Amino acid sequence: MKALAVKVCLLAVLAMVAAQPAAFAQESPPAPAQEGRPITLSQALITALQNNLALRLAVFEVEVTRAQLAQALAAKAGTASATLSYTRTNEKSTSFVIPADSFGPGLPPADTTITFPVSPNIYVASIMYQYPLYSGGRLEAQIALAKAGVKGSEAAFERTKQEIMLQTKLAYFQVLVAQAGLQVAQQSVTQAEETLRIAQARVRAGTSPRFDEIQAEVSLAIARQGLGRARNGVAVATQGLAAVIGLPVDTPLRPQESMEVVPVAAGVADLVARGLKDRPELVEHQAKVEAAVAAIELAKAGARPAVGLTGGFSADGIASGSLSLGWSITLAATFPLFDGGVTAAKIKEAELRLEQLKVVEAQLRQGIELGVRQAVLNLSAAAEELTTAGKTIEQAREALRIAQVRFREGVGTNLEVITAQSALTQAESARVQALFSYNTARAQLERAVGGPVT
Repeated sequence: MKALAVKVCLLAVLAMVAAQPAAFAQESPPAPAQEGRPITLSQALITALQNNLALRLAVFEVEVTRAQLAQALAAKAGTASATLSYTRTNEKSTSFVIPADSFGPGLPPADTTITFPVSPNIYVASIMYQYPLYSGGRLEAQIALAKAGVKGSEAAFERTKQEIMLQTKLAYFQVLVAQAGLQVAQQSVTQAEETLRIAQARVRAGTSPRFDEIQAEVSLAIARQGLGRARNGVAVATQGLAAVIGLPVDTPLRPQESMEVVPVAAGVADLVARGLKDRPELVEHQAKVEAAVAAIELAKAGARPAVGLTGGFSADGIASGSLSLGWSITLAATFPLFDGGVTAAKIKEAELRLEQLKVVEAQLRQGIELGVRQAVLNLSAAAEELTTAGKTIEQAREALRIAQVRFREGVGTNLEVITAQSALTQAESARVQALFSYNTARAQLERAVGGPVT
């Protein structure tokens, strides 16, 4: 039943062609010349990194964590402050006299006049410096937390950058494979046009039936449909690349490079070791572990004493009098006696979070190793597909040549030529796809190990 349905469809198409042969036999329009802004893969990567908003956010986060580290380091240096004050009172002056010898002979030796307040203007200046001699490990833990934050944000920046580079490479390769597919489609149309020309000549000469010409017209129509799809594929892929690198989607782009087969010499074990060493996700996680360790120390600091030193110098006086100078040094210690178990609970929480991170690290390492091994397998499979596709293309070209010779000499059929053309188109398309798969797998392998591979 299925074979019968296929035959019915073919007969219907042949009938349409026979009714309107001119519509299918018209000259194929030439492929439009590639226009647009030339762009290499390196230029695409640079543009993507410059325009990507996620990377900009990652840069800001790095700067934020560095500022937090500066704050934590500054806390160990102590603090100094200066105070200046001026006070003016509206209290009326009051005077009284202390007679001589009021407190005994010669006390005072003469009448003394006392006035309150001495002056309505009062000036005070003071300087104070506070230095943490011992914080129970709190300041050191805060510095360690801040350093872990910087390390984590820098690793997150690298992770974001590598992800952007991978997406850019894939989008760039997508344009290349679409362009290669367009070339294959154009070649298919050219071959179909040549087959139709020969069939028409043989029909006019009376050496072939009209059916051969109709078959060639159908083959040409199908090839032109494929050409239209290929052109649309190039447009879609180009817009996708523009979007990935942060340009307006209607920006015309013309990649200047081609997909190549660059072998990878490194073994699987070496690649896995690199992934477990260089992947930014692992570095980012290690920063979380370091932060968790610092959080434990910070929690423990809540149960330890703190010792601080404070020194001060002050001067106060009135406009018409002399200054009164003074200084002070204070050594203070604070001892936590009882907090209801809050500190112990904080320590327990921090220790449990550290244990959680150790489990997550084991999962992360498994995932990295799996990703590297799968990327290597995909690369190997794509390489095998390329080898097979290359041999298949050679065979398909030879088969087409033989079929065309047989058809010209009248010993072969037009169907043989059409079948050979279809086989060659499929083989060339398979090679293009295999080349795309290889370059994609290589890019994914570089992402899996955290850097370029050789």
